[in-house]
Amino acid sequence: MKRIPAGILLATLFFTVPLVPRTLAEESASQLADQDLGPDSGNQDQSAEALAQENGVADGASQDTDQSAQSLANQNGLADPSQDPEESASSLAKQQGLNAASPDESASKLAEQAGLEKKSKKVGSPAQSVFSGEGIDGSVYAIVAMADGSAIVGGRFTTVNGQPRANLARIKADGTLDPSFLAASTDGVNGAVYALAVDGSGNLLVGGYFTSAQGLPLQNFVRYLANGTIDPKFAEGQSPNGSVYAIAVQPDGKILIGGKFSQVGSTPRQNLARFNADSTLDAPVTAANSGAGTIRSLAVLANGAILAGGTFEIPGQPARNILTAP
Repeated sequence: MKRIPAGILLATLFFTVPLVPRTLAEESASQLADQDLGPDSGNQDQSAEALAQENGVADGASQDTDQSAQSLANQNGLADPSQDPEESASSLAKQQGLNAASPDESASKLAEQAGLEKKSKKVGSPAQSVFSGEGIDGSVYAIVAMADGSAIVGGRFTTVNGQPRANLARIKADGTLDPSFLAASTDGVNGAVYALAVDGSGNLLVGGYFTSAQGLPLQNFVRYLANGTIDPKFAEGQSPNGSVYAIAVQPDGKILIGGKFSQVGSTPRQNLARFNADSTLDAPVTAANSGAGTIRSLAVLANGAILAGGTFEIPGQPARNILTAP
């Protein structure tokens, strides 16, 4: 065998051995880059786009935000002005303290905050105290005390202590729900009750924003007899064409109503009207009536004068939001 000179062998080793680790190092660096960034710039761009979409930066996210805003507007009743202002979804949202939702807040979460999601209800006993029991499942806008120590509550609700009640209920003197008063789901009214009063005979006067009472087509102002049945002849054909927010009974038996309406039956009456004791419509309370706005409260003073408050202006009178009449 021919021997290779030692000098040539050493020179060969010197120039070839360093090439191996350099090649391995370059391959390792390339593999690491592929693992972290993807094997080419195309995949890197796709990854960046995916990350942007996940973080709501891409155009699709802005479209979702617009849709969410529209959905929130619909939920808040901003697209439907036909509802009574007191009962609009927007008012309910403000009562619950809800602000415009961020994109992260789902409709389900908003529904939970507003208490709108359906939940199983525990049916209470009619004999259980309303104050220590389940209570009322909606808003109470009016309360009136009765001569026997009981109280009538009105508002916007469907159950009291788990028992069905259509926006009206009676709580007995011992704090329990009266099981016999307006117990059927149609015995009350089909809308919100804002005002309650009792006349000299112990009958219940009910004002609000509704179109039927005890299944009869009676609008916004009705009378229930002391036994809980509706009086269909009361103010017959003289329903106000808008919400009734206040009721007061004068010593002579005449009845005042205030609210947001322009007619009683077919007779012009601007937000304030008076009925005679026989429930026929009386003459206007004042020459100018209540002018533009809304009457929300009424009282009859000891001298018989009428006091009305709300948000209104009366032509020719400097005082705003309050009026007095003999």
